Amino acid sequence: MTPEEIQRNLIESLKRNSLKVTRQRLAIIEVLSRNRSHPSAGKILKMVRRKVPSVSLSTVYYTLDLFKKDGSIKELEFCDMENRYESNVRHHLDLVCLGCGKIMDYVEQIPIPVERVEKKTGFAVNRIRYEYYGYCKNCRRSRVNKVK
Repeated sequence: MTPEEIQRNLIESLKRNSLKVTRQRLAIIEVLSRNRSHPSAGKILKMVRRKVPSVSLSTVYYTLDLFKKDGSIKELEFCDMENRYESNVRHHLDLVCLGCGKIMDYVEQIPIPVERVEKKTGFAVNRIRYEYYGYCKNCRRSRVNKVK
């Protein structure tokens, strides 16, 4: 999806939930639609405050929670680092670097088609989360250089 399509979807989500399209929410939407780095709520707050200095962390969390419940964004929960948010809700792998914490999307055929799972088990899948953990190219280089 393009950033413009993501923005439209998130604005429609606010309207579906009878919420005002405020300056603060528009700034949050802009960050979610244009930033593909899977930012944390704290990072989103920092970026939004560049445009809207008065925005609060509770407004960011409330808006993220609304979009998450609506299915417009995904929250990636981790036990060893801050939860992250992404607007790419299509099925894909998240590549999580154990060195720097960077998360990248990798779009490829899903290992087991959802339709087959549903047909075989009757289980209605509504969310999928695939993550691969390892080291990105930069962290791999620095690890090799430290060994030398």
